[in-house]
Amino acid sequence: MSGWSPPSPSNALVAGIAVLGFAWLAYAVLIQGSILVGLLPGALLVAVYVLWRFLVALEAIADGVHRIADQREE
Repeated sequence: MSGWSPPSPSNALVAGIAVLGFAWLAYAVLIQGSILVGLLPGALLVAVYVLWRFLVALEAIADGVHRIADQREE
């Protein structure tokens, strides 16, 4: 295995997104009175993050297959 690992978001970025998410949820529940409006951006962020992790994993798999093919050619 190589020492490569996919980039991950920094703790400050995750904390900032969490604070903004809770503020948005509080606004949606207290001001607008609709919890779904508050949960939609969070659900979209989670979906984008899962898609990003899937693409990183797919890239790592393709890289591994290329390394195996290179070894078999030698």
